[in-house]
This record gives sequence, C-alpha cells and structure tokens, in this order.
Amino acid sequence: MSKVLDTALTIIDRDIRLKHSEIVRKVYAETGYCDQDYNKYLAVVSSGAFTLRDYIRKRKLFFAVGDLINHPEKPLAEIALEYGYSDQSAFTRAVTKEYGKTPSELRREKPEIPDNREVLDSLLASSSRLDAIFDKMDSQKYMSSSDWRYFEDFIHATDELGFDTSTCCLISELSEKLSIPFGYLLQKCFEMAIMCEQEDRNAPDEIDIYMMELGIESGDELDALCLHYDCKWYELTLVQVKMYQLGIDSEEELERIWKFYDCKWMLGDPYPITREMVQDYRNKHK
Repeated sequence: MSKVLDTALTIIDRDIRLKHSEIVRKVYAETGYCDQDYNKYLAVVSSGAFTLRDYIRKRKLFFAVGDLINHPEKPLAEIALEYGYSDQSAFTRAVTKEYGKTPSELRREKPEIPDNREVLDSLLASSSRLDAIFDKMDSQKYMSSSDWRYFEDFIHATDELGFDTSTCCLISELSEKLSIPFGYLLQKCFEMAIMCEQEDRNAPDEIDIYMMELGIESGDELDALCLHYDCKWYELTLVQVKMYQLGIDSEEELERIWKFYDCKWMLGDPYPITREMVQDYRNKHK
C-alpha cells in the first residue's frame, strides 16, 4: 500500500493545478484505489492529520505559496486562479489560515515553507506494529483474524474516535500487558476523553478569562480592539482597552485627563474616568 500511496502522491504533484475532483479521478484511474481507501490509510500513518482532501488542499497551498515567493512579479490574482481559487480574497484567506501570514507577508519575508510531502514520507518510513500488517496487505499474504481485527480497531480509533497513532500504540501495549481486548480499551479511553472534554467545556477558556480581566464586553469588541491597535488579542493592555472604550486618542491625553480631574487613584480604581468626563475635558481645552 505504501508504494501505491507514493504513486498517488506523485500524481497529485503532477496534476496539482487541476480541480480536486479531477485529481482524485486521475489517482483512481492510475492506481485503482479510491479516495476512501487513501483516507483510511492516511488517517493511520499521519496520526489523523491528513485525509486525501486535506493533503491535496495543503499541497495546492504549498505549490501556490512557492510560486508567489519565487515569482514576485506574478500577480496574486493570477496565482489564485491558476490553483483553482475563486478569487484573490479566497486565496488570501486560505493562505493566512494555513500559514498564519498573508500572501503579501510571505512574499516579503520569504520564509522556508515546510514540504508536507516530506512530512508524510517520514511518517511512511516510520516503523510500527501496523506497518507489519500493511506489509502483509502489500504482499497479499494471509492475514489472521486478529490482525484484521487490530487493523479495523486502529482505523476506527484514528478515523472515528480521533486518536493519533502514538496514542493507539500506547493503548495497544497497555491492552497486551493487562490482557484486555484492544478495541474495548480504546472505547473506554475514548469515553474518558469525552468526559474530560465536557468538564473542560464548562470552564472558561483563556480568551474568555483575558476578556473578563480587561473588561472587554464581546468578541466583536475584541476584534475591533485588535484591529484598532494592530496587535494580537494577548498583546492588549488594560490601558488600551479603557482608552478605546472611552474614545481617548493617546496615553498622553489620558494622563492629562487624570491630572485635570485629580482622579487617577480615586477609590482605589486607577481608571474611574467616564465618557462624559472625557467630553467635558475636551470642551474646556479646545
């Protein structure tokens, strides 16, 4: 199967500028395996990181970003259309989501973009108990019912339960030591993970806590603050939030208002200023 997958990856690179459906048809025509076959195999060898659709999407972005970095004279809109994006804005959103930088930033900074095929190749080269099963499949030798059961449980755990390969291997080793069926132990671990996730969901996440500490009233206000100060959410300070909420233009103006009203530490609150006070100050200092 690994040799077939390598052929499929070569086809994907060769035809990367085609639509996803056309690439999948070419892979099926030349290897005899459909996207669902590859999805199961990729889910295991990549610890759930890739499906065939995910891989093709990431591969398109890898080649497209390579084009925009290596050909600075090439318009972004042309690159976007060449790789099947509806327009430049759709391409920009996809690149920013994948790499955390806009196409213009990547073009200017010229970072080294990780080759996702090399990442997948390294995963294929790693050895595990599952590799022995794939070897049996490749050589079309007889597989015992226990091998098939292990393979099916492994696929179910990565495809349906969301476990990564290393976690499955650890659970497998534990099941052998405790003489507990692998599939049964997988299911119990999954149920425990769900319980922990539900407990975590009831607790406020880091952003919610940060917003409460700074007095930010909504996610929309947080987005507006980040845009206004051109910063990340975790870079915001209490002074910036208060200045924005009060419509104060600068820290210097804030200092002048503090001094004018002599209220910087009034009642233990370092920021007792109101919008009315800001407007009153400005009216008196026109």
